[in-house]
Amino acid sequence: MARRANVLAARADAARTPRRRRHLARGLNDKSCIVRTFSMQALADIAAQDAALRRAIVKQLEKLARTGTPAMQARGHKLLAKLKAK
Repeated sequence: MARRANVLAARADAARTPRRRRHLARGLNDKSCIVRTFSMQALADIAAQDAALRRAIVKQLEKLARTGTPAMQARGHKLLAKLKAK
């Protein structure tokens, strides 16, 4: 539960600080599927706001949409569709 709280806290200001973006990116390697999926959502939210980061985040999401758990794949496809529509 503490890891999820850390991801929530990092998400709030992630677009403003590289350190917090790195924290969210590390969440993609967490052993918990929930933390990884939540990190995907948070990074997608950042990509929607910051065009400079969008390309790198989309690449990460595309990889997870191919290789992650079924829940991560489903979330990845939904997030990518939203990001590519922008």
